[in-house]
Amino acid sequence: MKKLLLILMFLVAWASASEVYFDSRFTLWKDATILIWAVNGESPVNASEFCLSLRRNNSGIGEPKCRELGEWERDSIAIRYGSWLSNNLEKGLPSSYLRARHPGMAAKIQALEDNIVLFIAPQGKNLQVAIFDETAQEPKAAGIVKANSDKIALSDDIASTFFDKRTKRRLTKEERLKQRTEPDDLYKEIPSLRIWAGMGIGYSQAHFPFTPDNWTKNHTRSRVKNYRATKDSVSLWNFIEDAAPYFSIYAGLTWHGFIGVEFMYRYSNRDMKTDNSDTIYRELDHWNFGQHDIGLNVLLSMTYNITPWLDITPLAFIGFQYTFYNEDIGLKDDVKKPSRSYEYRIKFEDVYKGALLGIGGQFVFKKHYGVDLRMGLSSRGRDLYEAPSPDAGAAPTTIGKSTIDCFVSLGFEYHWTI
Repeated sequence: MKKLLLILMFLVAWASASEVYFDSRFTLWKDATILIWAVNGESPVNASEFCLSLRRNNSGIGEPKCRELGEWERDSIAIRYGSWLSNNLEKGLPSSYLRARHPGMAAKIQALEDNIVLFIAPQGKNLQVAIFDETAQEPKAAGIVKANSDKIALSDDIASTFFDKRTKRRLTKEERLKQRTEPDDLYKEIPSLRIWAGMGIGYSQAHFPFTPDNWTKNHTRSRVKNYRATKDSVSLWNFIEDAAPYFSIYAGLTWHGFIGVEFMYRYSNRDMKTDNSDTIYRELDHWNFGQHDIGLNVLLSMTYNITPWLDITPLAFIGFQYTFYNEDIGLKDDVKKPSRSYEYRIKFEDVYKGALLGIGGQFVFKKHYGVDLRMGLSSRGRDLYEAPSPDAGAAPTTIGKSTIDCFVSLGFEYHWTI
């Protein structure tokens, strides 16, 4: 019984054997009109049965219309091209070699509008099949199917092999004209305004990759004693952790694909670098700072249309940012009164300002969905609100006069073009 079942499965597979030589992804329209062009005799498929096969094998095709292309079957130019095509259609041959060279035949194909021609020609125990539309003078797809006297089964075989794909809305006359006359994707006019918004994640640290550790070890290994004392106060990284992940939201726009601006906001949480050997911290439960960066970048970019579904935009940016720190500190539950050092702990400035510099790239899929990769440097410095008075006493400790870090980020965006 099992052997019989295997034999029957083999016979079914053999009977419906088909092969696609090439398929350039022709557009299959919803409610398509299929013109059946039979060469060398009567059409092996019935037009009405073929439409039913299309509906059975492709639920998105709507209400197709099928008929025999009698005007080509009676035309001498089409007959000569069809006979030549049948003699030369073979596996491995590029579709460009099958182009219709005669001006009259080329004009017939161009006049199809959004109709689809199904070419069928006998070849021994097989049938040659080719698909034509108005967009090219050569077949858009071609292959063979097994010849079958059962026209319903043959129609199902052709429909499942060549027409099992997503459909699109049929174009209006104006849309067809625009599609024929618009330039190649690589030469299309650049949109005058491109807008995007996104969110991302990143990581920043004081130590620059591939540089000696002693360049930044004073910052990265620094520890704070007695709530305010450190070896060096020039960089904020002597007080808070320099390496931390961050979250960002941003929005930007470019003019004519060249110059643009971008607003961004970043947030990260950074722990204070307390010295665990200092017993005064026994009263402390936690001490960290929320870092808020608000900035504006100027971008220089160039967009490359790699494929119809992918645009790549390398970019460089420079900008400025303002940084605010929000302190979060707390004592242990059993501590009734904090130490004097706790009360007079280090305080950061209300705001620090600095610069941003970096490079990156945007990868936009289907004109709307973007992935953004960037890397760069950022700085933060103490803002001097007023000039020091000559009558003032000794200069106070400078907190965060010069703070520099590097970063890398990954963002996900949505794009609009105008």
